[in-house]
Amino acid sequence: MIEHELFQRSELFLQNLIQTIDKPLYETSSRLCASGNFTQISIEHSCAVRALSETRMSTSAFVVMRAQFEALLRAIWLLHCANDHQVQRLSAPLDPDGEQLAKNLAQPQEMLDALSKVPVAKVPFDALTEFKGSSWKALNSFTHAGLHPLKRLVEGYPLELIFANIRMSNALALMAGMHFCTLTGIRDMQKQLLPFYDRYKDCLPPHRPG
Repeated sequence: MIEHELFQRSELFLQNLIQTIDKPLYETSSRLCASGNFTQISIEHSCAVRALSETRMSTSAFVVMRAQFEALLRAIWLLHCANDHQVQRLSAPLDPDGEQLAKNLAQPQEMLDALSKVPVAKVPFDALTEFKGSSWKALNSFTHAGLHPLKRLVEGYPLELIFANIRMSNALALMAGMHFCTLTGIRDMQKQLLPFYDRYKDCLPPHRPG
């Protein structure tokens, strides 16, 4: 696919995804609101990954992709695993005390470990675990100014790497959309997103059978 076509298709994909899931939450509890807000943050990060990549700011795009993954992971963990005290920490005022409370929440691997024990979260758990296993070290290097961004700045970014990053970011956005459907409480709403896998397969990672 020509470069600009992937950017255009990804923008259309994200616009249609956002339009499809633009529904209210089925309740306004602190848990659902926090989960929904983190889901929206994750999708916003996906929009940023595309925009940064299109403007040749690839290093920043990889940094934002790590934030996208973490926001989605936290959204799913909040719904299925967080206790009431942890949810309450994220509802605290934005002041020094509230910031400190939020810092002490579960780290990514702790959230994944908790999700591994929730049968209804098996599909997102498997996908998030696979993503973390294949991408985490490199994304940490980009985030913390390690060897990856230094070498890429000197040697350049292969188009294949930029394309793969955008497609993976789109896949995380689609996963976030599926999660948000759950938060609306609308029966079978996730089915509205199933056609996206074929309609936008050109801007998603290749499907691997099994």
